[in-house]
Amino acid sequence: MNKYLKVKCLCPDYYKFMQKVASLNVAIYNLKYQQKYLYFEVSANDYAKLTKYLKSYKFIPLNYLGIYKIRDFFYQYKILIICFIIGLGLLFLGSNLIVEVNVIHENKEIRELILDELESVGIKTLSFKKSYNQLQKIKEMLLEKYPDKLDWLEFEKDGMIYNVRVEERIITDTSKENKKCNIIATKEGTISNLKIASGEALVRPNDLVKKGDVLISGIIMYNEVEKARVCASGEVFAHTWYTVKVTIPFQHEEYQKTGKKKYNLVWENKNNKTSIFKPRFVSFSKDYKTLLALFDYKLLLETEYENTKKVFNYTEDEALEVGLAKAEENLKKKLGAKDTIIDKKVLKKYVNDSKMDIEIFIIANELISTEQIIAEENEGVDNSDLKNNQNDT
Repeated sequence: MNKYLKVKCLCPDYYKFMQKVASLNVAIYNLKYQQKYLYFEVSANDYAKLTKYLKSYKFIPLNYLGIYKIRDFFYQYKILIICFIIGLGLLFLGSNLIVEVNVIHENKEIRELILDELESVGIKTLSFKKSYNQLQKIKEMLLEKYPDKLDWLEFEKDGMIYNVRVEERIITDTSKENKKCNIIATKEGTISNLKIASGEALVRPNDLVKKGDVLISGIIMYNEVEKARVCASGEVFAHTWYTVKVTIPFQHEEYQKTGKKKYNLVWENKNNKTSIFKPRFVSFSKDYKTLLALFDYKLLLETEYENTKKVFNYTEDEALEVGLAKAEENLKKKLGAKDTIIDKKVLKKYVNDSKMDIEIFIIANELISTEQIIAEENEGVDNSDLKNNQNDT
């Protein structure tokens, strides 16, 4: 099949031009003559003849015809078309590819179990998404396979991420009724208050107890005769004591923002960040905003905030206040969620030219109770195997 072109040619003498075309045995079609310009259509082979033998004429190809017009359009806009095809491909991947699977549950064993099962059925990183019906079948399969562990499961799509929400089945431990136990002290302290769910209290507020003492007994006595054994439960709080030592330098540095900021681009791969441009500030803090995310790669916009260093000097009173706050902060890291600090006092203070050494006495209200199984072979309570785990700071 010949390729046809639409051609424009400057032609002052129409008849002379047509004679030369006829002598070359060239066929032209759809001829139009307007203001000394000829417009016609010609095959690619004949167009080659015209340009070879009629060099005094200037031929300007306007466009291809038929299927060649489509090919010419592709050649002319090939970069745009290729980008469009790549964009469609990325859109398809973004709509159908999984880049991350998150199992939302606080129990690590449950999370690992679900991830392993999902991987076995093809739901994993860099796999294609499943249809709604397929997800429902997988959900039913998992619930039937683990009826004693899973109570509820649901898939949520978040772009290219699957979030799997799980509820663990909680099976009531009926053996609790047959278990016999005491509540004992985990450390020394002065009892502040008790919350008893079952069992018999052996201590009262303001009693001093040592580690291993029975606080709530699972052995129920009446007129000094044992009537029953249960699993004691409850919470016992006590005032406990700690000595904390801290050192505070009189001179300290602080970094403050100047108000100036610059922008940078950062390439991130699996939490490894690489700045594209060099930082413009000597000292700065920064934060990030995601511009583009694809698989494990991200393009981030980094905002750099210029900082200036300022040196301050504490007075003795200020250093003491900072030391007390630091001692309390350090102790809180070792206390439980239900524990509180109720008082603190400075025992010793040493001052020299550059720093202050402080020894601080702190009183906390702390949960000191834990469960201990009552040995069935013994009538009394066996505390001989308890180990000393008093926390020292």
